[in-house]
Amino acid sequence: MSSSAFVDGTMVIFRLAPQDYHRFHVPVSGIIEQFVDIPGCLYTVNPIAVNSKYCNVFTENKRVVSIISTVDFGKVAFVAIGATMVGSITFTKKKGDHVKKGDEFGYFSFGGSTVICVFEKNSITIDQDLLINSTRPLETLVSVGMRLGVSTRKLS
Repeated sequence: MSSSAFVDGTMVIFRLAPQDYHRFHVPVSGIIEQFVDIPGCLYTVNPIAVNSKYCNVFTENKRVVSIISTVDFGKVAFVAIGATMVGSITFTKKKGDHVKKGDEFGYFSFGGSTVICVFEKNSITIDQDLLINSTRPLETLVSVGMRLGVSTRKLS
């Protein structure tokens, strides 16, 4: 899978604080095509570090990328990123599994960590309230099962 499929796509970032629930769930229904382990650092993912000009935790930290092939969104990249005290990223699904939105996908061991979902260009419309919140220097609490947006493919 080439990263070019995600050029100009939509990215949603979920940062987990140490006190948060550290299991992650499948964001879309589909088939898991692959997992790619990428070694790296274990910098903290607190907002100060994320906004630092000295490191890019999203590209320098240890991460596992999974690609999910979907009917509604095309390809979706799910990126689990390790952080300080959370070098352990465990997936509970495997390549080739058929998954449903909301299924448990894996977990981080104790600490802070981040999940990023990247959608292909023009495949999702993010809900307006989340777009408005993203323009402010505040994080938005997201719970399992909360709607983030809708597939543009379903609309056409």
